[in-house]
Amino acid sequence: MLVGSYPMSVDSKARVTLPAMFRKEMCEGDSKTIYLVPMKESVEGFTPAGFEAWIDSLFKKEGEGYDSRSRKDVLLRRSLTSRAVPVDIDSAGRVALGKLDASKPGTREKYGLTGDVTIIGATDHFEVWNTEKWNEQQAAVDDELEELMFG
Repeated sequence: MLVGSYPMSVDSKARVTLPAMFRKEMCEGDSKTIYLVPMKESVEGFTPAGFEAWIDSLFKKEGEGYDSRSRKDVLLRRSLTSRAVPVDIDSAGRVALGKLDASKPGTREKYGLTGDVTIIGATDHFEVWNTEKWNEQQAAVDDELEELMFG
């Protein structure tokens, strides 16, 4: 399980080092490939199996799965799979965030992933946030935490 938050810096080659605990969880056998998926405020990182399970979970409604005849299902799956960027965790435990820009120029700048970042564990995947945005988001949630838990 991926938990915690870790301040990191993006290096001059647009790479960020994953926390050691995350590297162990993210490597499946000999495979060191993960999928980076830009979402609304962060970039999420999944193992290939985790990404597939996440996609499948979005279509589980009333015991049914993905419906290729549903325009909404087709658009959602296409949008998510087309934005996923496969990257390898290198021998030093780094992930090349620059590959996000190769897929869609300006992605790192849009998300503020050019300097200080925070990598957080989100149970079955990790998220890479601009540190300033992460701190703002956490400050807002701190005031609501008990309500979210018990409300």
